[in-house]
Amino acid sequence: MTTLTIEIPDKVEKTLADLVKQLGGKVIATDTSLKKNVKLKQGEEKLSRKEKEFLKGFEEAIEFVNLHQQGKVKAKTIDELLDEL
Repeated sequence: MTTLTIEIPDKVEKTLADLVKQLGGKVIATDTSLKKNVKLKQGEEKLSRKEKEFLKGFEEAIEFVNLHQQGKVKAKTIDELLDEL
């Protein structure tokens, strides 16, 4: 499979996501799902403080990866990370 990153208007996000699923693809994440608070379904519990902290860190990591892919920041190589140990 191939991973494709695209930018589309918010108003067509759900329609395009549904189409990708119908074609046998998988929608991994969307900006909307990462940045907006997800409305809880009936019977779901609110997130704990630790879960919120984890999600915040995860969102920051995703944003860093996006910036790296755009060439706006430089990520360390595995060798650079291992040298720090």
